[in-house]
Amino acid sequence: MWLRVDRYDASIVVHYVGLLVLGMAGAMLLPLLTAVLLGEWAAAADYVFGIGVSGTLGTGMLFAPVSPARRVTHVHGLLITAVAWLAASLVGAVPLAFSGNYPTYLDALFDTLSGFTTSGLTVVVDLDHMSLAHNMWRHLTHLIGGQGIVVAALSFAIGLRGGALSLYLAEGRDERILPNVVHTVRFIWFVTFVYITLGTLSLTGVNLWLGMDAVRASLHAFWISVAAYDTGGFAPQSMNALYYHSPLFETVTVFLMLAGAMNFSLHAQVWRGDRREIWRNIETRTLAFNVLVLSLLATAGLAAASVFDGPAAVVRKGVYHVLSAHSGTGHQTLYAAQWTEGYAGLAFVAVILAMGAGGAVSSTAGGIKALRLGVIARSVILDVKESIAPTTAVVRSRYHHLAQRVLTPQLTSTAAVTFILYTTTYVVGALIGGLYGYPAPQALFESVSATANVGLSTGITTATMPVGLKVLYMAQMWAGRLEFVAAMALVANVLIAVLPPYRRAL
Repeated sequence: MWLRVDRYDASIVVHYVGLLVLGMAGAMLLPLLTAVLLGEWAAAADYVFGIGVSGTLGTGMLFAPVSPARRVTHVHGLLITAVAWLAASLVGAVPLAFSGNYPTYLDALFDTLSGFTTSGLTVVVDLDHMSLAHNMWRHLTHLIGGQGIVVAALSFAIGLRGGALSLYLAEGRDERILPNVVHTVRFIWFVTFVYITLGTLSLTGVNLWLGMDAVRASLHAFWISVAAYDTGGFAPQSMNALYYHSPLFETVTVFLMLAGAMNFSLHAQVWRGDRREIWRNIETRTLAFNVLVLSLLATAGLAAASVFDGPAAVVRKGVYHVLSAHSGTGHQTLYAAQWTEGYAGLAFVAVILAMGAGGAVSSTAGGIKALRLGVIARSVILDVKESIAPTTAVVRSRYHHLAQRVLTPQLTSTAAVTFILYTTTYVVGALIGGLYGYPAPQALFESVSATANVGLSTGITTATMPVGLKVLYMAQMWAGRLEFVAAMALVANVLIAVLPPYRRAL
């Protein structure tokens, strides 16, 4: 039975989204402080205005009535989550729109949504001369979105305790680490704080060694650490990770990317002392297998291009890009155009497959996710075993994911549906990109990158690309980050509201 949303349900959604919009005003205080401390007064004015817009809208939305007697249900959670990501992006784009680095508000919105969804695709213009305050905000969107906008709000318990579990699950989190949801999201922030602190300290040392002054070295280190751990991919320089041209820099970012792609429940198990979980878990085994195979393909493809100085450089480039793609980070040490000017072979295919597969569930990574791929692979093996076993035999398959589990038809069905939704979106996005006149391989690369929230680009994603394609990639980033369920729930409810015939169909 389809649950129809009435006016009071809509009021609940508006009220709680208003809280999150108000939270955006609070988050903009950090770039405002950065601008004031560094004397960037034009940027400071942008954030004063942005805080004013967010604060006014958020406060106004709080007047939507809610009753303490009615809790936030699962349907409310889906709708609040779907609308919150869009609302946060709309107000978050306001200061960037005045930065001078985006030709239109739509371009600023594109980058803000890309930041919140930890995609990393960017249409920024003249990034190398962007103010430090605006760079701080761009990377802060990764930090907020990486943990989840609703999860971020829950961690501060800004009035979202009622129905907290519904909101937590609606944001694509499959597992609770601790019995209490608020304690779970605070643990997620604690893990994030530890890794980003370690990354910032390490990269500050690397940047100082590379010759940067102390302020620039520490700011770059913080931003890159946030982008790598939250598998976002933004960088303060247009050359991305290639700008640093340092094996030590790449080693630190690989460590952060892998940590970000891991399940937060796995982090908890390891921190509790159970390191065997790393080797037994179906997710880490699937990730390890994929990375090994795809790295071999990528290095073989790059070696065939014969443009690098020796096998060490080939392996370094190949493995880095497979890890960056698989974790959903999008940091790259090649120019975007190079993917289509000499490397469009095995390496190109390997990176597309890595982007589509993604990291672990309940992590900051996007894509189909290793757990679902592992479950699908197990179900295929189970089908083969059943086909050759005696008719009276009972054949079962078990796998380890935080505990020993039995593979059930429901688990297989859920994994298969998610797989189909992602792959269909990858292909549809590529077809639409092709209709805009882009070559099919590039269109597929960009579509997978947007849907899986990766951020690697062949050069299609720029401020000059068609408006329709910008809107398409924004929709793909949003739907992919929410793993489709919350996005489809919002679309279905809108259709029911504006097109009465859909009520009978749903």
